[in-house]
Order: sequence, then structure tokens, then C-alpha cells
Amino acid sequence: MSLNPLKKLFLLLILLFLPIIAFAQVKGTQNVALVPFWGSDDSFIKEFGEELYKGVNGMSGYRSVVIDMDPARLPEDVPEGGFPPYICPSPSLIKTNPLALTGELTPDPDDDEYWHLRLYLWEMADTRLVFSDELTAYDRDECAAGLPGMLEWLFSWLTRGGKSGSGSGNDASGTGANQYGSAREVFITTSMPLHWLYVGGRFGWTPARIQSEPSWNNPDKRHVENRYETINAALSFKTALVPEAIPFFSHFVFQLEGVFNYDFLPVEVMTITPGALLKFQAYRQGNQLYSVFGGAYTPFTLNNNIAYDQVFPIGWIAGVSFGAKLDPLPGVFFIDMRFSMDLYDTFVKADGEGYRRSSVTLSFGYEFGIITKK
Repeated sequence: MSLNPLKKLFLLLILLFLPIIAFAQVKGTQNVALVPFWGSDDSFIKEFGEELYKGVNGMSGYRSVVIDMDPARLPEDVPEGGFPPYICPSPSLIKTNPLALTGELTPDPDDDEYWHLRLYLWEMADTRLVFSDELTAYDRDECAAGLPGMLEWLFSWLTRGGKSGSGSGNDASGTGANQYGSAREVFITTSMPLHWLYVGGRFGWTPARIQSEPSWNNPDKRHVENRYETINAALSFKTALVPEAIPFFSHFVFQLEGVFNYDFLPVEVMTITPGALLKFQAYRQGNQLYSVFGGAYTPFTLNNNIAYDQVFPIGWIAGVSFGAKLDPLPGVFFIDMRFSMDLYDTFVKADGEGYRRSSVTLSFGYEFGIITKK
């Protein structure tokens, strides 16, 4: 069987996937979640909110993301209307966006046509108030004129103060915005750890498959070679193990998977390979997720071309994966690269000879959470 079409297909898949990875890793651009203002005048809330949307997009390195506050779609831990703007918004509401802006619009006590817009900038990685500042304006035009300078000042505290300098939440007038209280710290930095269960699938190719000599004495070496005529597909079920309030251990997840392998050479072999993995999400920040994992598997052949020298053959797996969430899609796209090694011998029934297999597999996949993690 000629594999040239298959090789071209895999090359095309890789080329199609590269823009996704490039998009997810664009450096210097951060999403800023805009939570609708609190206030008594819906018209001014809409107009000032539209100016804020344009103002954030107008800054280099930032992009506005409007948060939907429809009561029917709010997370269970967010009350209708959301929390007061001086309290850090829930990570389940902000999701993967690393920064958030909340605000309140209030009339001046001496002039009810004169409006005060107070903004709060939050860093969601550790639910930290970066800075708070206030803008005053009679109308939308005055807001549009003053907002860019205020935003530049507000966002400058992301690098100016760092965690020690800006964590106090002082505004430009020197009054503490934290006088209203502070939010509880939660170790949540992407949308995927906000779920207990995930389902996913992947499709891949084995670019390096090494068939070494079997363990019996004086084997024939006819099947000892490096092959790459293998494709595979898998379905997976993954569960988080502990709540996010336990920082280190909340990074561990347990995964069950079923892998279909199709080997073209040395003989045509189809197998179903169940596996169990323990994954450690080593880095999860913004819309990116890097994991390392290890585990074991056992194969079941679907045709009669091969047999195994053990009643219950076992192999082991180790690998890494990179995932990226692409808003507004709900799940995570990922690349999975793994090394696997059989701890058993495979017999080729046609000639009574065999081999012991190890391989490197590259896969592309997608997974999404189905139960929200509290």
C-alpha cells in the first residue's frame, strides 16, 4: 500500500494546525475581560462601556473581551448582576482572560449630570487588584477624550508596581481601593482546570517506530527495523483529582483512553489499546496549558496476524502535551507527543518470528470540560 497520500495528509494537518498555535502564543497581546459597569443609568453605562471597549483595543498589546452577564448563562457561583466592582470577579466568569476590568458609574452628589467612572484593574492569575482610578465626565465625548490617558496610567501599574508595588490597590488620589474588602485567592488560571471531567479525541501518526529483537534466544532479525507506517486515533476521558484550593495537587489529572492503531508493516495489524495516564499540568496560564504525563497500556489485536508472548501484555508511556484555548470555542486544542515501549514480544504468525516495539507518536486533538469545578 502506498503511503504517499497519507504522508501528504499528515503534512497538511500539521500546516493547518500551525496557525492555531501561532495565534495562541502571540506574545505581547493579552485579553482584557470587560465586566459591565454597575450604575443607575443604562444609557451612560452603554455609552461609557463602548468607549472603554474601544480604549482597551486602542492600546498596544491588549484586546477587549466583553463578558456576558445574561442571568441564564452566568456560572453558578456568580450572583445575578455579578459581584460589586470593588470585589475581584469570579475566575469562572472571566475564564482564560488574564486581566479584567470592573467599574461603577455614579452621579456627582452636587451635579447629577456629572458622572464618576471608577475602574478596577484585576490580574486574574492570583485574583489581585492591580490598581484603581477614576474618570469624571459630563457625556460620552468627554469620556472618550479622557479615557485613553487614564487607561495608559492604569495599565502602567502592571509593570510599574509588580506584585509588591501594586498589590495594595491604591488609586491616583492615594486612597485605598481595598477599603471595600479583598477577594479570596484561588489557584485558577485557565478555563480547563475549572472542570472536573473532560472528554476529548485526537488523531496522529507515528514518525518513529523501532522494532528491536525479541527476548528469545537467537531470533531472526527480519523484523528489526525502523518503520513509520502507522496511524492512530484515540478517545479519552479525564478527571481532575482535587479542588483548585489545593494549589500543587490541583495540577494532577487522571486520564483513561482508548487508542486505535493501524500498522501497515511488517504485516497489517489493527489493535485497540486501552491506557491509563497520570498527567501533571506543569504550566497553565492565560489560554495556554502544558502537561507532562506517564502511564501504562495493554493492546488487544483486532485481526489474526500477530500474537503476544504474555497473557496480559503491558507497555509504558511518557510524554508531553501543549494545549491552547481559542475563544470563543469552549474547549482546548492540543498537540500530544509521546514515547511508548512494549514490555512484551510480538509474534508474527506468518513466519513465527517477532519483535519488541517502541515508538514516538505525534497527535493533534481537542478536549472540553463537562462538569464545572467549584
